[in-house]
Order: sequence, then structure tokens, then C-alpha cells
Amino acid sequence: MRRYRPFSRATWTIYLLLLAFRIFNALSPGYIHPDEFFQSAEITAGNLFGLEVNIPWEYKPELPCRSILIPAITTGTPYLLLKTWIGADSDHFVTSRALFVTQRLAFVLMSLIIDWAVVRMARQIRRSPSIALLLVSSSYVTLAYHTHPFSNTVETVILALCATVLSSIILDHDSSMSPAPSSPASTDTASTASPEGTQSLTSAKIDPRPTPTALSFLLGVLFAVGTFTRITFVVYGFPLGVMFLYLNFKATFTKNRTIVAGASKFIAACLPLAIGLAAMSAFAVLFDSIYFHKLIIYNISNGVRLSLRDILITHPKDWHQLSCKGSLTLTMWNNLRYNLDEKNLAEHGLHPRFFHLFLNFPVLFGNLALIAVATLLRKCRAGEWSSQSRLVTALSYSGIFGISVLSTMPHQEARFLTPLILPLIIALSGRISKLGRKFWPLWLLGNGVMALVLGLFHQSGIVPAMEIVQQQALGFQECSDLRSNAAHGESDHTICFTHDGMRGKYHSADGRTYTTHVVFYKTYLPPQHLLGYNPKQAQTHGLDLRVSDWREKNRTQLLQDLRVSDQPQGQGQGTKEKIVTVDRTLLEPMRNQFKKGQQALLFRKTGPSHWQRTILIAPATVDFTDQDFYGTRDQISRHANFDHIQTILQDPLNSLQLNIFYL
Repeated sequence: MRRYRPFSRATWTIYLLLLAFRIFNALSPGYIHPDEFFQSAEITAGNLFGLEVNIPWEYKPELPCRSILIPAITTGTPYLLLKTWIGADSDHFVTSRALFVTQRLAFVLMSLIIDWAVVRMARQIRRSPSIALLLVSSSYVTLAYHTHPFSNTVETVILALCATVLSSIILDHDSSMSPAPSSPASTDTASTASPEGTQSLTSAKIDPRPTPTALSFLLGVLFAVGTFTRITFVVYGFPLGVMFLYLNFKATFTKNRTIVAGASKFIAACLPLAIGLAAMSAFAVLFDSIYFHKLIIYNISNGVRLSLRDILITHPKDWHQLSCKGSLTLTMWNNLRYNLDEKNLAEHGLHPRFFHLFLNFPVLFGNLALIAVATLLRKCRAGEWSSQSRLVTALSYSGIFGISVLSTMPHQEARFLTPLILPLIIALSGRISKLGRKFWPLWLLGNGVMALVLGLFHQSGIVPAMEIVQQQALGFQECSDLRSNAAHGESDHTICFTHDGMRGKYHSADGRTYTTHVVFYKTYLPPQHLLGYNPKQAQTHGLDLRVSDWREKNRTQLLQDLRVSDQPQGQGQGTKEKIVTVDRTLLEPMRNQFKKGQQALLFRKTGPSHWQRTILIAPATVDFTDQDFYGTRDQISRHANFDHIQTILQDPLNSLQLNIFYL
């Protein structure tokens, strides 16, 4: 077993500091893109906790375009552990904080796989593992993107695992060609080893052996998982697959074999990969087909339809009692068809073909991207089309092929390039070692600033706002009536209180229905699973929560619709309702009576036993100073809405806020 020099104390210290910063950034409320919530946690939290969620178009059963298997593993498993830990309690709801922290910590742990893979591969190709580790851990791609539950993060993790398996295959391939240890020549040859750490092909006298069955099968499984994670994984993984085929071709088509014998050996060597790829793909297709109700599994004896959970816990001896009807759904095929239609992509935004190369690539990787381009041009001029290390060659072409193919697509987002962090670090860590202090200051400054912007500022008021709304809509207590219509002696307002020490506890049912209507304006799409609203449980406590996303309206339309809404009232009270506003002056005489940690909420009576309030959530870049409700607000700091960057630059102190208005 090969031994490696341990990291120095300085390397460990820097890495642990960067890891602490990674965790801090992960637990900060930065919100990079709606897909980080809506392609994973929004789906799994809704399924596991029975929450009311906003299902994105990719997961609509009419034409599902993404596999549910990957979210089930990445956020579904952590949420299942959370559900088991907190237990079932009808008097408590799962808190917004618990849902948020669970998904972020799960992806912090996943990002460590990339760290491990980079170090392992750097050691194998005789590059500085310290430089490679510090590069990956200081990149804001790791600090920001890879700590958020993006499918791109999973894609990068799977690519790292594929590259690690390929590195083991290369190592096994080269070690099989080493001369016998007893040979005097072997000692001399070993000292001139190739970058993989073994003898080069030019001096080898022993035929290499084909890939071990276990590694080949595992690589096939990982290729399938990567493809069902994102269709773009195919372009990143393709060069790794070509290297696998090349190694087995060299091992099977040797001089002492006929073409037929070589072909037979080659097929036998590649068959485990094909089996792993096919088996994992079949499982994913079956899993998706059952989840999206395209394929129905039922018990023959009683005709009862089985859920995914029922199927998974069915004992194998009872499988003969199961039958099926329906059809299979191929989510990856649906995804490919959708993305090949430019009309569909136009709904998400079209970009010029050079957008990845000239903007996204340098923005993501800074001076490392410039070094990569300079190195590639130098290699092309010199006619160097491969590296001494097969692993570096495979990963380099993975990066080149990936960015080249993705640049032909009309829709180009920066996060599509995050897997490039692997080929860049493995291929260029040696170059960075030589540059030393010429490289690090600009790298650390740029990545530190971007990590803070995306982690602490970008749309960062939404997650705390969801937590505030959840407590006010589900966890208030101690309600009592107030009189605002003294002439008629009617109690048309009620005051309730939230308590910091009672988070997660439902309002105690009192025979009334309390509706909280939340309107989001000019923000990213609110991830509704963070509200933890389970309609079945909440309604037993007399609670109702409605969410409206009005980000597309202009200010005039918003103010008009705040007075008249076409949404149903609920409780059978008509089809057109007024947005309910309350008389905030009722609170003025009572402010000195509020206890520390209490917040007073006002509901207005809208029916015999129905009470309602309205909350408007909008960034401070939208001016509501001329409205009556402007003074009745809470503010969440460090919320950057870059759609209004000019307003922010003019008045950053007042613009970097998210306002919560109580109408």
C-alpha cells in the first residue's frame, strides 16, 4: 500500500479555516438561484412532510423532465433522518430553520467528496496535494455553489467519483505492466516512473491487464447516476469513457492475440461497465415511472395499489404477488427533447454562443481561467495533444469538451460550468505551484468577495422572511379580541402573540380560522417548503396560509391588487375578496405591555369565525414611502436585489434591505 507524506500543520490550519468559512457560508441565507430549492428540497420536503409546495415544471407528472431519484438521495435521505429524529407530533410543525440547515449541511458533506477526490488524484499524478486542496477549498464555486442543493453540485460530485474510479483503473492498468520486483532493471525503471507512479508504456515488457470487474461496473453505475442527475453530465463524462475504452483496447488487442480473440477480450472487459450502466438506468426509469404514476404496481390478491415506500419494503418472497400496468417514463429523454427546442429555452433566457467562454468561465474561475486559456493555447502551438498522465489527459478533455459543447447551447448559466473545477485544478495545480505568490492574492480576493456576495447578500432576506412568516402564521398564541368599532360594540380585531421560546408549536385551536395571506413582490420565487405548512395538520388548529408571488406585476398593478384580489376567500365566503388590512393604531396604547420576545399580530374579522391578515414582502429598492403601510414594517438586512443594482449603488445602506409590511 502506497504511503503519502501527510499534510503540513500550515496546510491543515488553512484548510480547516476555509472549511469553517464553507460551513458559515452554507448556513448563511444567501439564495443564488431558484433551482437550488425547486429542483430538490421543494419536492422531497413536500413528499416526506406533507407540506404544501410549489411543484416546478420539471416534476409535473404530465411531462416529467428530471429524475426524482437524485433528489430522493441528496435531500430526501437527510429529510428522512430529520423526520425520524423529530418524530411525529400533531402539535408541532417542522421549523423553517430545521429544513434549511438540513439541506445545506447535507451538501457541505457532499462537497467534502470533491475535496477528497482532488487530493487523491493529485497524489497519484505527483502534483502537490496541498495546492490542489487549497485551490478547491478556497474557490467560491465550492464555498457558494457546492454548498447549495443544486443539481450541478451533484453533477460535480459524480464527476469527481468517476474520475477517482478512472484513476484507480489507470493505476491498476500501469501496475500490471511493471517488471517483476526481483529484476535488477525494475529498481532502475521504477525511479523513472510515469506520473501515475508506475512504469511508462514505452519501457513496459508485460502486457497490461483489462479493467477489474468491480471498477468497471462501478464506473457504469456512476455514469448512469450522473446522466440522470443532469443531461449535461454526458459531455463531461464522455472523455472519461473514451479513456476507459482506450485502456481496455490496449490491454486486449495485443500482438500475441488475433483480432477475434482481442475483440472477445475487449467486450468481456467492457461488459461490466455496460451492465452497471444498464442496471442503474433501468432502476432509475422504474423509480421515476412509479413516482410519476406512469407505472402502477399493485397486489394481485386484493388489487391495492402500492406506493414507492410499499414496494421498497415488500419482502422478495412476496414479489410474485405483485403485478403492474401502465408505461415507463424516460425523464432524460423528455429533458433532452425539451432542451433541443429553442422556443422552450427562450422562456428561461437566451444567450449568445460565446457567453460561457467569455463571461461565465472567467467569472467563475478568475485568474485560474486565464491561466487555463494561456496553457491551452501554448499546448496547441506546441502540438501537445496529451499529457504524460492519462488521468490529466482525460480530465483536460472533459473540461474542453464540456465547455465547447455547452457553448453551442442557446441557454447558458454560470452554474452549468461548475464541474470544470475538477479538470482545472488537476491539470493546473503544478503550474500554480510554480507561480506561487503571483497567483494567490488575486485568487483569494476574488473568491472571497464572490463567496460573501452570494452567501451573505444575494436575495438573502427571503430565507429569514420565511422563518418569520412561519412563526407568525402557525405558531402564534394567546389571542384576545379588540374593539375598533365602539359605536356598534363589535369586536372586529383580535390580537395574538408569538413567543421566541415556543418556536415549532402550533397555535392552540380555539374554534376560529386564522388566515395569513403572504404576498411576495420583486423577489426570487419563495421556496414554500420553508414555511413548513402542512394543510392537514394546520387546519386542525384553525390555521390557513396562502402565498402569492406577484414579482411580475408593476407597482401600480400591485397597489391595485392589494385592494382587490381575485383569489377565493376560503371557508365558502365568496369568490372575490378584499385584501384584508388591519387598524394598526389599536396597538399603540398596548406597546408598553408587550413582554420581551413577544411580537403582536393583528387579525381582522372577515366572517362569523374567520379572521385574516395580509403580509407584503418586498425589497427596499421598491419605494413604498408614500403608502400608509410603510411605517408598519420589519426589515431584514443584507438583502441584495441585483435587478436594481443602480438603486443599490446610489443608496446601499437603505437599499440592501428586505421589508416585511403588515397591511
